[in-house]
Amino acid sequence: MSTGFFDPTWRSPSLGRAASVFALVLLLHLWALYVFSRGLSALVPADATQTTLTVSLLAPPPAPAPTAEAKKPAPRPRARNAPTITPAVAPTPAPPVEPAPPDVSPEPPKIAADPPAPAPTAQASTLPLGAEALPTKGRIVYRTSYTRLAGITAVTYVDWSIDPDKATYELWLRTVDPAGLLDLRSTGTLKPFGIAPENYIEKIEIADRELRANFDWKLNSVNFVGRGAGQPASFGEGTQDPLSLQFHLPLLAQAYPWRFSPGLEVTFAVARRNVEQYSFVVEGFEPIPIDGTDVMTLKIDRKRGPDAKRRVEIWMAHEFQWLPVRLRFTDTNDEVWDSVLSQLPNAPPPPDRIVQEPVKP
Repeated sequence: MSTGFFDPTWRSPSLGRAASVFALVLLLHLWALYVFSRGLSALVPADATQTTLTVSLLAPPPAPAPTAEAKKPAPRPRARNAPTITPAVAPTPAPPVEPAPPDVSPEPPKIAADPPAPAPTAQASTLPLGAEALPTKGRIVYRTSYTRLAGITAVTYVDWSIDPDKATYELWLRTVDPAGLLDLRSTGTLKPFGIAPENYIEKIEIADRELRANFDWKLNSVNFVGRGAGQPASFGEGTQDPLSLQFHLPLLAQAYPWRFSPGLEVTFAVARRNVEQYSFVVEGFEPIPIDGTDVMTLKIDRKRGPDAKRRVEIWMAHEFQWLPVRLRFTDTNDEVWDSVLSQLPNAPPPPDRIVQEPVKP
């Protein structure tokens, strides 16, 4: 029985086993060294100084074919305000991508300014539509009958003169055979809406009567002078006198032909002894015999009524720039003035200024 750390009975077998294990391990190491040395000798060249090392670069493998799933590389950032360059060959189409909002608001496109307007002229800015087509001077000759002078047909002249540069006009209607039966004058300016009378004079010698109407277009007020004249009255744009309306209506028909369709009404104010509303009804087309030829005309009629004591009938010919070829006035006493164009418009123009012509008594 052992009395310390050393036990002779256990040591003897342990040393034998250790020696056996050691010998076995040593043999295995020796065999491994032998095998390893054989491998090294196979790798060592026969003469390292005589061997040339050859190096060749391998070509890179070909790029794989693009597929639908391949993503388009992100575009390179472009400098701000740099021009866009279109490639010579269109790139492979890619699925649409929502463009990112620009970091700077785009500059609005520049709009070319309108060309400078030409300097205003009287003809361009104040003449009514259709006035350019009218001769600056002219004369119309009518045959006029009057119920108070049964059996007598008078010759009536209507002269007009237009100054396009000053946008002014003159109208003069008078009977010359017999003289003094009727004498009407109207002067004023031309405005975009039509005729703007300034002074109207009406003389009837056989009745010893004279009326005047003076228009103030700045104040839009008209004053009346003569027997039965009314108080000063205000008026609006388009107001006429009994003579100017005969030319204002043709200007309206040229500028606004759709307003003269049968069944419609054309309304404006007329100043004589006072300011009245004249509402003309467009009745339709009628032939009027003139100088042996039937001329197709459009008839408009201001019928008498509670607010219309004077009836006015006018027949206008489209082929003569809506010239009135017949006019018939019926006054409050049922007396009728009927004027029909004497001949087709071909008379020479009147003198430079409208002057009173001497006539025989």
